[in-house]
Amino acid sequence: MKSFGVNLLIAVIWLLLSAEPSVIAFAMGFLLGFVLLAVFQRVLGSRDYMRRVFALGRFLLVFAWEFLAANANVVWVVLFRSKESLHPNFITYDVTGLKPFEVLLLSYCISLTPGSTTVQVTDDFRTLVLHTLDADNPSAVRARLDRVLKRSILSFTR
Repeated sequence: MKSFGVNLLIAVIWLLLSAEPSVIAFAMGFLLGFVLLAVFQRVLGSRDYMRRVFALGRFLLVFAWEFLAANANVVWVVLFRSKESLHPNFITYDVTGLKPFEVLLLSYCISLTPGSTTVQVTDDFRTLVLHTLDADNPSAVRARLDRVLKRSILSFTR
């Protein structure tokens, strides 16, 4: 968190030194600060910050891919599959060991991808109840969530 503060400080200083303060000047200062932290990561101890920022970028790319793939899958299901071949189902997904923020983020990511939604988060934050459009194999759905979304969320939160 210290490195993020240093990055913000560099961005604010850059903003104050610019001829015309603007959002673009702040963004340029933030980018400059990030590059400086990356170059001097041994001296400043910003390795964890760099790892988390790149992991967040990977998470955003993974989520964007999953979002597009889920949209394509729903289009395929609607256009080419019969109603009788679908297996909509409620399944439970164990999230024991995740922090409340991680559970919340995971449940939002699941709900944002078409074809699945988070119906309930238990009071103890240990189980999600999900509804999926086509879940003829619930264990495969759980394994995919573990492999794709949960792993990418944990890569930048821990």
